[in-house]
Amino acid sequence: MSSSKKKPMLVTCPQCDAIFLTKDSNRHQDFCGKPIAESEISCAQNGVLRGFNVAIDKAESYLPPDAIGWEKEHSVLMCQQTMESLGLLARQPVRIFNADEFFVGIVWPCKEVALLKISVISVRIPREKVVTLKSCRKVETVNRLGVTLQTSLTPTPALTGFIGAYLNHSYLQFGLCVSLKYLGQQIKVTPEEPIDKKMERMGIENQQSDTVISTSVNCKVQILNSESTSSTDQPKNVVIDLSNVGGSFVAKQVLEDYVIGPIRRKELPCSVLIWGLPGSGKTLLLKELEAVLSGLVTYIGSCDELVESNGLFNGNVVIVDVNEVEKDNSKVNRALSVLLSEEKVMPMLIRSFSNFEVEICVILSVRSSENLDLGFRVRFPVEAEITVPTQGERLQILSKISPQFGFPSENYLDVARHTHGFTGGDLCSLLKASMFARGTTPLEKVNDARKRIRPTGIRQFILEVPNVSWNDIGGNEELKLEIQQAVIWPQKHPEAFERFGIDPPAGILLYGPPGCSKTLIARALANEAKMNFLAVKGPELFSKWVGDSEKAIRDLFTRARQVAPTIVFFDEIDAVGSSRGSEKSSGVSDRVLAQLLTELDGLEKSSRVVLLAATNRPDQLDSALLRPGRLDRAIYVGLPCEETRRAILKMRTRKMAIDDVTATIQKLVEKTSGYSGAELVAVCRTAAMFAMRENIEANIVEWKHFEDALTAVVSRTEAYLLEIYDDFKAGRTSNA
Repeated sequence: MSSSKKKPMLVTCPQCDAIFLTKDSNRHQDFCGKPIAESEISCAQNGVLRGFNVAIDKAESYLPPDAIGWEKEHSVLMCQQTMESLGLLARQPVRIFNADEFFVGIVWPCKEVALLKISVISVRIPREKVVTLKSCRKVETVNRLGVTLQTSLTPTPALTGFIGAYLNHSYLQFGLCVSLKYLGQQIKVTPEEPIDKKMERMGIENQQSDTVISTSVNCKVQILNSESTSSTDQPKNVVIDLSNVGGSFVAKQVLEDYVIGPIRRKELPCSVLIWGLPGSGKTLLLKELEAVLSGLVTYIGSCDELVESNGLFNGNVVIVDVNEVEKDNSKVNRALSVLLSEEKVMPMLIRSFSNFEVEICVILSVRSSENLDLGFRVRFPVEAEITVPTQGERLQILSKISPQFGFPSENYLDVARHTHGFTGGDLCSLLKASMFARGTTPLEKVNDARKRIRPTGIRQFILEVPNVSWNDIGGNEELKLEIQQAVIWPQKHPEAFERFGIDPPAGILLYGPPGCSKTLIARALANEAKMNFLAVKGPELFSKWVGDSEKAIRDLFTRARQVAPTIVFFDEIDAVGSSRGSEKSSGVSDRVLAQLLTELDGLEKSSRVVLLAATNRPDQLDSALLRPGRLDRAIYVGLPCEETRRAILKMRTRKMAIDDVTATIQKLVEKTSGYSGAELVAVCRTAAMFAMRENIEANIVEWKHFEDALTAVVSRTEAYLLEIYDDFKAGRTSNA
């Protein structure tokens, strides 16, 4: 006796001749004798199948290798036993009905499809839904076929030939539209019944031609409507420029100067490479360009469409909008190489240009130009990057997209000022999310939604919106003023620097003992200056793969420039910038330092990127890193003085009940000489812990608890470190 499960079997009802699965025998009794359309179980009867349209993996692999065009997209897979129960043979036409969808296809056997189920290749028929399939018994072969088109393209011999090849050896029905893509454009082709056939049916009530026609191998296709028609009868607004697209000022100007302008002057346009982050508006801009050059453009939206184009293009401008051209995809590379070939010329298909031949102008849009093969990149005389929008560009984008979300115009400027790093797609997501966010006013809702949306411009880096202000840092008033002059003044008063003809600092080094608020100062600075804050720890940049560490530095500064104004904060920079040739340096660290120096040299005053670095050992930094023009300002963040210690203690004991606050703080100030800011905070925290250890219900921290805390927390700043800082400040080389 076999332990395997029995396979499902088909049985035939003796009363109604319906064919169904053995497991559905009992349920069939409820529908026996009724029309098959009312059956809730899968069954077949008199050449009609009522069953599920299921999805199977790699469905196209079960088709014949020569299946192309209509045959490929209209195939229906089913089990061989199901085909036999319906009396069907391979490549026989069938009709499929699903609600308001009507479809003509051909059947192929496939053992992966279950009994009394089908798998339609086309996505027009929804998956996992019950559909009705009927076999077509009456088929007529035609040698000539008249069709009408719904498309924005101008009918040409090339288009007619493509439609003829697509419909070769197909099964159609008069009046039933067939959708296909040509040069990236959606085209609807409707077979029209000949007039003599219509005359034969005149006078017969409710008689429509439901005959399936089969096109012969050499069937000639004729386009009946010679003029191009839109898919809708509504007149379209004429687009004359790219002003409907917000932002992208540089890219729009490039397309105006090198593509639109020359075409309107009947000159040769120039190929352009466009690249930018996802959501930056590349596709939107290219769609608008297609509308401006209506009839002159072929739009290709994927690598598959590029391969299938076979060198047939409408007009002399070809837009290829893909995310990436994979180097190992030979078909795509071959198609793009043919498209970019300098020898490839073609006659214009527009009347005004019909007197001469021109080269094809290619506009290629990719996510990153660095990933594009150099052999392709050099073919483009002009490159245009769609950068992360500036404040002015964000303001224009908001003016374009806000009306659909009902966002008031008086708040545009406030949103634009506080959305550094947001692309156009991010701004759309922000306004959409604000409709469901908390708040009483539209601006409050946007600010609440902004906390949950991470800008695309700095998504792969550590993005912080610091919630630290100068008031959270006790004392250090002179230090705060010095840092504000170095960073905030160039942002708020650029005209003063221009008046004196000086450049703001490109980099600032904060050095001092551990625990003296260097990192806290950097976070407060980013918050006060309203700048993006990219936090990077030196050791995070190192990778075991050759070249990856240097690439991480390049990517960091490239992205920082895109989302400017930005503070790039390097914590523990001595891990990256140690002196070359020293015991701590290595081949990798030397290459990373060289890359860092190169990037610092590229921080022009217009880039609005400030490098802020922190270290405990400035003596170990390479001298090249400290020269003016790189880290040209070194600010000492030393141990807190008496007034700073008092300010820190007052701040940390503000919410702590202390017996005789004034006297306690004064005693602590006197007894904590040489303590860092972090150690002062630890003293307050430890004193509270001692009070709770003594009595968990205690409400007051007494002086004896602070005495115990001073015993437990001691100053750990070595004297030799202070000597190193003094020598560094004086410009002397320390021997420590």
